[in-house]
Amino acid sequence: MSKIIQFPVQQKQNKSDLEVVIDKALSKVPGKDREKLKFQLIKTIDSYDTFFTEWSLSVPKEGSEDLKKQLYGIAHQEHARKMSMLADIIKLKIQVLVAEYQRR
Repeated sequence: MSKIIQFPVQQKQNKSDLEVVIDKALSKVPGKDREKLKFQLIKTIDSYDTFFTEWSLSVPKEGSEDLKKQLYGIAHQEHARKMSMLADIIKLKIQVLVAEYQRR
């Protein structure tokens, strides 16, 4: 049996921490250009969307409830790891976008 598991995109705490990093990186960029850079960042995040928010998990039909709980537990741990990776990608991408803007 295989099913797609949807995970929430991010917890509010992580999201606000990330927004602080983004706002700090963009603080020296004028308003109109800041919005363009944020749009580029959103495009990057959207391009990774299903990789970070969908899983295909195969659970044996004859598997016990304990096995299923363990598999879901592992999937949630892996999801937390992927969300941390996404946060790192976003931080690096915003640094690249700001550096490219400053070179112009």
